[in-house]
Amino acid sequence: MPRLTLLPQVAVDGAVLPGERPAALLAALAADLPAGCSTGRLVAELWPDGPPADPAKALQVVVSRVRARVGPNLITTTPTGYRLAVDPADVDASALLRHADEVGRATDPMAALAAAEAGLALWSNPGDPAGAGPLAALRAARRATVAALRRARALALSRLGRAAEALGPLEELAAGAAHDEELLVELLRSEARVRGPAAALARYEDYRRDLAEELGTDPGAALRAQHAALLAESAPARRRGILAEPNALLGRDGDVEAVLALLRTSRVVTVLGPGGLGKTRLAHAVAARAEQRSVQVVSLAGVRAGADVAAEVATAVRAGGPLAGAAPDAASAVAEALGSGPALLVLDNCEHVLDAAADLVHALVARTRDLRVLATSRAPLELSSESVHPLPQLDPAVTVALFTQRARAARPDVDLPAAEVEALCARLDGLPLAVELAAARVRALPVAEIHRRLDDRFALLRGTGRDRPARHRTLEAVVGWSWNLLDDEARAALRTLSALPGGFTGDTAAGLLGGDRIDLLEALVGQSLVRPPDAAGRYRMLETVREFCAARRAEAGEDALVTARILGWGRRLAESVHEAPFGADPRPARTVIRAEQENLLHVLRLAREHDDRAALAAVVAALGALWTVESGTQRLLAAGEETLPALSRYRPTDEAGRAALRQAVVQHLAVCLLLDPAAAVRPLAILRRLPAGSADTAIGALHEVLTELPDAPALGTLCRDRRPLVALVALGVAGYVREAQGDLATAYATAREMSARLPARMPWLHTFVHGRLAELCLQLERHGEALAELAATGEALAALGVEGDPMGVRLGVVVAQLGLGATGDAERALAAVGPPADTPDAVVFDLAARAELALAKGETDTGLAMWRRATEVLDVHTCAAWLLPYAWSLRATAVVAHLRHHRLDDVAETAGSLPGALDALLASGVPDPICGTLLLALGLVEVERGRPVRGVWLVAIAERFHYLREYQPTMSSAATRAVVTAAAGPAYAEAVAEYAGLDRDDLRAEARALAEAYRDLV
Repeated sequence: MPRLTLLPQVAVDGAVLPGERPAALLAALAADLPAGCSTGRLVAELWPDGPPADPAKALQVVVSRVRARVGPNLITTTPTGYRLAVDPADVDASALLRHADEVGRATDPMAALAAAEAGLALWSNPGDPAGAGPLAALRAARRATVAALRRARALALSRLGRAAEALGPLEELAAGAAHDEELLVELLRSEARVRGPAAALARYEDYRRDLAEELGTDPGAALRAQHAALLAESAPARRRGILAEPNALLGRDGDVEAVLALLRTSRVVTVLGPGGLGKTRLAHAVAARAEQRSVQVVSLAGVRAGADVAAEVATAVRAGGPLAGAAPDAASAVAEALGSGPALLVLDNCEHVLDAAADLVHALVARTRDLRVLATSRAPLELSSESVHPLPQLDPAVTVALFTQRARAARPDVDLPAAEVEALCARLDGLPLAVELAAARVRALPVAEIHRRLDDRFALLRGTGRDRPARHRTLEAVVGWSWNLLDDEARAALRTLSALPGGFTGDTAAGLLGGDRIDLLEALVGQSLVRPPDAAGRYRMLETVREFCAARRAEAGEDALVTARILGWGRRLAESVHEAPFGADPRPARTVIRAEQENLLHVLRLAREHDDRAALAAVVAALGALWTVESGTQRLLAAGEETLPALSRYRPTDEAGRAALRQAVVQHLAVCLLLDPAAAVRPLAILRRLPAGSADTAIGALHEVLTELPDAPALGTLCRDRRPLVALVALGVAGYVREAQGDLATAYATAREMSARLPARMPWLHTFVHGRLAELCLQLERHGEALAELAATGEALAALGVEGDPMGVRLGVVVAQLGLGATGDAERALAAVGPPADTPDAVVFDLAARAELALAKGETDTGLAMWRRATEVLDVHTCAAWLLPYAWSLRATAVVAHLRHHRLDDVAETAGSLPGALDALLASGVPDPICGTLLLALGLVEVERGRPVRGVWLVAIAERFHYLREYQPTMSSAATRAVVTAAAGPAYAEAVAEYAGLDRDDLRAEARALAEAYRDLV
């Protein structure tokens, strides 16, 4: 405590000093500690109404009175008067200023908070501010310092994440500082954490509206950035892979809370314990209650090799989006897919791929800031960022409760003598799996008999495998007990069926085991080694049981035999369904492929490992069919790149093999031609050596047309072919060629001709053609037609049995309604759109549509913030090479959006990057509309910067390139013409006339010259 206090009360070393003039004397001297005060000044301060008869004597009396109270050393005499002989740190009024200075110098919020609270502690119970004189003046001066300290404390609390403590002080301060945006930023942040993002967004909107009405300005950059962050935070939560609880999770509440607490302080948490202890169920329970809005659970149970861990995780988190191809490694792709906000990744069953899982987790932690990882394993990951939670066994009371619950579920009328149940449960080591397996036996055995048999089985297994850890022996005893109750046929069935990581249907079991074996499946379900079939008729095994069976399979020397069976099953299944998704009745086949996707991916890995090219071609064809109809573009590209080397060496001798190979290659080639033509060379070579398929099928027609590329005359001939599907496909390809050349009118005409030739029942072709027409109508600003075509696309997708909105039909409806000016209809349509898929392309489309709706509603800041966010999601610096043109067109569109609202400064850097990009894009031969979009942005930038003549010439050539126009109102051609006509109408008319007579080659040459000149001038 300071020796001299003046703020709460006048005291020295805690002893109160009475009297008005002694207090005034000390306050006057404290106001100027180093020099002190002259006699004349002190007299004026102590006797403001007029000096006494003997001023010097009167002042000396006051000084003597103070010295008598506090000692002779506090006040010393100077040649001109008096001063305080005390360190400034020992005077609360001076110490308060020192703490305020420390706040100003603080480099982190923790230091600022400590200094602010130290200063505020000196202001407890401040003295009466009324009155006059040196003491009142000193206290009044320090009140301003205290106000600054209170502000600094509130800001520091918010920045440290102590939102609940910060919210009240921030609100109080903001009430008296209406335009303090630094304060408001932290108030929004803390309010979002305490009351939710909606409350903070409402406060921001009130401030923005008031600011616009009072001052005619917008909030500052920092506040707008916080607003954008709140919008992202308020986006729908994404939680994937979390399994609903099949029954109550007993005895684990404390463990769930402990793991959640560890996740708040540790980047990586590993739940440790033996198999069968309930680690997976605990992980799903934690995931369901996690604080993070983005949660992804990934099971590694189906991964057999460490090299496949990253790929498995990438597939689960949908890292196969547009950005993944540009990521330097799988870990980066996973990090990008998970996003930049707080997220929880749960990796279940890591012990069999421990090194690879640890490497992936280490890489993810290094590449992200807000990601938490929860792993389940039998051994720790051994990472410095890791905290472990050893999962204890169930205590006796919980074990009894669990056994009773599961026994009653298996047989409601079972007799459960308490003593016998307790005796049995005491032998189960508190392992939930052992408890459930034992409880299932009450269907046929009394509790006492289960206890007796269990004792025999433990005795049988306990003495073997001395090199096994004790926990493994215990689990093996539990599973082995049920295993030993099976006959040889049932054990052989389990050794085979356990090789399917995605479960199996009765038909699959029949295909692998031979014949209808429903009786065998019922026996396995009765032994709790196979779970009862779900609503889709699918059987699954506990992973522990699968591992046990895999070990028995290896002991029996059946690995090669079962692998051959699985490969044969996969090939037969794929060959039976791969063509149907493109035919007249696609739903049954698509349903089968989707249900078996996990198993088919496993077959795909086995086929690559064992060089089974027949199975490889068939499975790629089947999975590719699923991904084609569900817009899984990235997966199609990846699968083709991984399998083409083997498929190029495949020479099938039967028609089934040729059909599978033809389809696998056609699917990959079609995507390459659309997105990455440079990658089309190898699949085109493979396709050209294959005999043609039936021209009555979509794949056969595609084969015939694609092998003629790039022969334009041949393509034109095929457009007039008498075979309906060949002509239809040729028209589709020709339309893409015309669109790339900027001739959207002809592309639209060919699409209309395709529509007229559509067969009555071929849903995939209907989806493609109507989707293509909708796309072109949006580009041509024929928004009424676009709505009709989008409706037809939705009907075709329903006929395919596709769930969700993989083609963005619902968002397309939003864009079309905005093009019609029907903002209310667009808003209602958007309300029916679910959260986008976790891929950057889907996120970008969603953001762009929402941005345009916000702009149409007059919510300029919100809409433009979303446009900027879209360019960050599809970043030109990180996206795959084949996506680069689209990323640049997105940047150009964002610039145009800002120019419509005269907000060029917000995207000045982006605009400055466009000239160089345009030059490169023109040189690389990307589609004309993409180049046109960049030309348009550059032209409007010039108009905005007061160089209208140069600008309107750029706009005129952009129109000849037919710049992209799907996003409305930003890319409205009418709005563009209004701007350039008002800016330089005659020059614009001259430019339009000049460019009207140029062919495509001359236009591109002129555009390159303009781009080069623009870049030099800029």
